Amino acid sequence: MKSQLLLAFLFLGFIQSQSSAQSYWQQKVDYTITVKLDDVKHSLSGYESFVYHNNSPQTLDFIYIHLWPNAYTSGKTALGKQLYESGETLLSFGKDSIRGGIDSLHFQVNGQDASLSFEPKNPDIAKLQLNTPLKPGESITVTTPFHVKIPSGEVSRLGHVGQSYQITQWYPKPAVYDKNGWNQIPYLTQGEFYSEYGTFDVSITLPKNYVVGATGDLQTASEIGFMDEKAAYTKDNFQSLLQKENRNNKFPTSSSEWKTIRYTQKDVHDFAWFADKRYAVLKGEVELPHSKRKVTTWALFTPKNAGLWKRSSEYIHDGTYYYSLWNGDYPYNQVTAVDGTISAGGGMEYPNVTVIGNASSDTELEVVIVHEVGHNWFYGILGSNERVHGWMDEGMNTLNEMRYMYTKYPNNTYLSNQILDGKFHFDHLSHYDSGDFIYRVVAGLGEDQPIETHSAKFTDINYGAVMYMKTGLVFNYLKQYLGDSLFDQCMQTYYTEWSFKHPQPEDMRATLERVSGRDLSWLFTDLIQTTNHIDYKITKVKSFGGKTTVTVKNAGQVDGPIEVTGFRDGQKIQTLWVENGVNKSEITFDSEMDAVQINASGRAPEINQSNNYWHQKGLFGKIEPPRLQLFTGKNEPTRSNLFWSPILGGNEYDKFMLGLALHNFSIPNNRFQFLLAPMYSFGGKRVSGIAEASITCLPKKNLKLSRFGVSLRSFKNDTLGRNDGYYVAVLPYWTAKIGNRIGGPISQNIRIQSMYRLDVFRPKQRELIGGYLQYDFNYSKADHIVDLQVRSDYAANPVNSDNLSRSSIAATYKYRYIKNKRSRWVELRLFAGNYWNFNMYNSGNAANYAYALSGASGGQDLFVEDYFFGRSAQSGIWSQQRLDNMGGFRSTVGNGKSGYFGTTTTWMTTANFYMETPIGPKIFGIYADFGVFDQAYKSKPTQAYDVGLAMRLGTVFGIYFPVLQSKNITDAYSSQNYAERIRFTVKFNLTNKPLNFLKLLP
Repeated sequence: MKSQLLLAFLFLGFIQSQSSAQSYWQQKVDYTITVKLDDVKHSLSGYESFVYHNNSPQTLDFIYIHLWPNAYTSGKTALGKQLYESGETLLSFGKDSIRGGIDSLHFQVNGQDASLSFEPKNPDIAKLQLNTPLKPGESITVTTPFHVKIPSGEVSRLGHVGQSYQITQWYPKPAVYDKNGWNQIPYLTQGEFYSEYGTFDVSITLPKNYVVGATGDLQTASEIGFMDEKAAYTKDNFQSLLQKENRNNKFPTSSSEWKTIRYTQKDVHDFAWFADKRYAVLKGEVELPHSKRKVTTWALFTPKNAGLWKRSSEYIHDGTYYYSLWNGDYPYNQVTAVDGTISAGGGMEYPNVTVIGNASSDTELEVVIVHEVGHNWFYGILGSNERVHGWMDEGMNTLNEMRYMYTKYPNNTYLSNQILDGKFHFDHLSHYDSGDFIYRVVAGLGEDQPIETHSAKFTDINYGAVMYMKTGLVFNYLKQYLGDSLFDQCMQTYYTEWSFKHPQPEDMRATLERVSGRDLSWLFTDLIQTTNHIDYKITKVKSFGGKTTVTVKNAGQVDGPIEVTGFRDGQKIQTLWVENGVNKSEITFDSEMDAVQINASGRAPEINQSNNYWHQKGLFGKIEPPRLQLFTGKNEPTRSNLFWSPILGGNEYDKFMLGLALHNFSIPNNRFQFLLAPMYSFGGKRVSGIAEASITCLPKKNLKLSRFGVSLRSFKNDTLGRNDGYYVAVLPYWTAKIGNRIGGPISQNIRIQSMYRLDVFRPKQRELIGGYLQYDFNYSKADHIVDLQVRSDYAANPVNSDNLSRSSIAATYKYRYIKNKRSRWVELRLFAGNYWNFNMYNSGNAANYAYALSGASGGQDLFVEDYFFGRSAQSGIWSQQRLDNMGGFRSTVGNGKSGYFGTTTTWMTTANFYMETPIGPKIFGIYADFGVFDQAYKSKPTQAYDVGLAMRLGTVFGIYFPVLQSKNITDAYSSQNYAERIRFTVKFNLTNKPLNFLKLLP
């Protein structure tokens, strides 16, 4: 009975797999294109005919057509808007010569005119209405002439730089129709493509002295001879290319003769070509590892870059060989890399051919060439939807790029050259470390997004850190778990089953799970679809009797496997895997170990690695041995990071301060961080300084980041004019980033902070306890920024009856009113604050607890949130150092003969206006302030206003020159000296954000 059931299940499984395979379908498009390049007008004139095969089970009444050159017509296209949001304004405000487009279209279907309509918001998407419905299994022939104005290469991928041409996404092409329906998508720079497979027969006419690299096999005998002659000349005269006189980048005059060259290729979904009269040519050959078939390699480069490209044939050869070895043999006859200038990134891939941007070193060029050549597999042969599932293209390619570098160069120090030239302990960092570092830094800040995020919805940093790097990391993790042999079997099966098709994530998962025999939900669900983090820790180690037993606990959010390695005398002895599905596991090594490490290979992208190491030496085996280093360095999982640095400081009362900072701020961050920064005060003859300790958590949902910490601060503050005054403040806090890691223009933060503060002014002292709750909201787009802050404070003196409670709200709206590269902003700020309770035993202290029109002075900074150079100053340059809180007035109210004019202990409402001037340097501006507040000795609310001119350097320094002030402000000054009215502000916030301390190190 059991055997019969087993046979039945196997039969049903076979039927289901066959049914699934038979249900897959995809459309096919066969192109014939003729095109002529006008290198004077920078345009293309062409004629296209394509046969569209409907292999779907549906009848089609229309076909969506991509006319992607129209993305370059203005700043109102999807491309223009995306570039504008990222700060690039060429399409929006550049000259007409920069823009491009496609026109002169006349579509016919089977020889009959057909209607073409454009999407209202996307001129690069059109709907071709069919005169007769296209039934399943039928085909139609579609024809049209077309004319392309080639945009500047500064904009995106299609373009020209002088008479160097990058001709990509240049012809009308049908959108993909698959099981999800039509995939009509506008052209974007961030977010790549999805196209139908088929055949291409392309004839290109251009001046005779152009060198061309293109998709497909060259069919024109004369051009084959021309390229071979170029290659022979380059080989024989390579040294002359390196001579200075031969390395200018001037374009030779175009030949008066024309040539037409023809390329053909099957099983590709795009066609691109690149043309330049300056190109030198290197020709090579690679023998594929499995079939032993030979493939021609071409490297085309300008003489200026000859020194950098001298090994380019080797890079193309090795990339093609290793990708074939690991995934499956390259199916085409040639692979080409061309030297070009593109604005879309370091390189850009197309079938058989890639364009490479400027590189700064041989290693960087090799990495880019190998990555772009590798896209022939992950994009070219495995045609996933890059716009929606970009990781299946960029991320899987990054996996192979990482593997290439540590296979060919196992001791490479690629990252060391990119971080401070390897100084400050960043030496010996590899190419693999570069991806690991970028991802762990971003994720450690709670700013990562899921791998499975729409390409256009990634933030700029996550587009690289997550879609590229994290995907590469997690699949290297899978490779480490399965072993190279089984992993390669999985990837080669995936390649074989899905070559020249459109695999979805579920298709990849099904193949990898079937071949590996493993449940990979921890990868395809947790690591790809969420931002859940890996974290394993060692809880117990017993090493005796010839065995070592290790207890490992899953302290993270991903239920995946993890490797555990045993060491003796620094040598790796044995590695075992803790399988997924168990929260706590015991594993036993076959011998006694003196050290044990989780994730010793570093292939699991753990953010927190401080709990991965146990050593037998010392009293505390689970605490890594400390290592004292200067400044900062790499976060080493087998060492307790401890750094030191000399520091300088100063203020009005401490005068010059000299000290030493001790901390563990490393890259990436530690979960537990601390800073101890004592300084000797030459003015106070005492020790001043700050200290900070915090622990950071990364919750699964609702909060991006949660941090608990405590700060200690003590500086001389000359309280009440006594020369021996100082304060000590202990500030426990919790701060969090609110929201899930899905990206978008909104960010939210919350902070709860309590305080114990002791102000000493011998022989007396004053205590203050309290706390605040603060919520910050930010909405940021290209031309609009909204900031909202809601806050509630409580403070009390436990010795007497002094106490207060108050609430405030501040909202700022910034608008970019000049939107070109001059970029000028105008901002409006509204503030409202109210006291719910205010009791002062000593009325002389009232001003210290009051809202102030001009922003908090040092005495009003109850929770010592900011660094003040003169905390107790009541007049002079340091008395009103801060501007961007409370009332926000630019006038120096409250410093003159009227005492505390401009403060209130009941309520205050203000409006502040600032505009950067439309002409002249951006540092100049015009301001205006208006406020209404309740002043205790007045019978009715007091009004005040001012108008003036300003000079601002970012948010740090400001100088404000009043032109008009209300009478009560001018009356508040002790004299009519105009210099007294000039306001100087500085925002130098060290104490409120001690975790940014490293930015201030020399």
